[in-house]
Amino acid sequence: MATKDQRPVSEEEATNDTAQAEKRRRGPSLNSVSFIGRVATEPQLRYTPNGRAVTSFRLANNGTYDVQFHTIVAWRGLAEIAAQYLSKGRLVFVAGRLQGRTWTGQDGTPRYAQEIVASDIQFLTSRPAAAPAAVAA
Repeated sequence: MATKDQRPVSEEEATNDTAQAEKRRRGPSLNSVSFIGRVATEPQLRYTPNGRAVTSFRLANNGTYDVQFHTIVAWRGLAEIAAQYLSKGRLVFVAGRLQGRTWTGQDGTPRYAQEIVASDIQFLTSRPAAAPAAVAA
């Protein structure tokens, strides 16, 4: 029976093998959130320097014990639709992924925010009718 010559394994290779084995043990992960709530702030549409549309707004959601507010961010075409059709108080379904971001504030302190990057927004109530014009007396 032939035996394979085994070469010595460096410490770096052993560490890489251990890290890869650890990754395999963790298994797949999922980053998905879904909310039904009311739009709490008027959506703000802006454009990046590259010309991509981005809209952000806050969503009020009745949590387990109290109302929770979430920042929703929509990009590209969904951003333009959200800015055009959403208004404060409208009931919506939002699906997307949770994303955290960090930055340094103007005062030099590190800041952190979590927001939901929307992949789907569905309107659950009809668009509010325009307010009737005031009748002159």
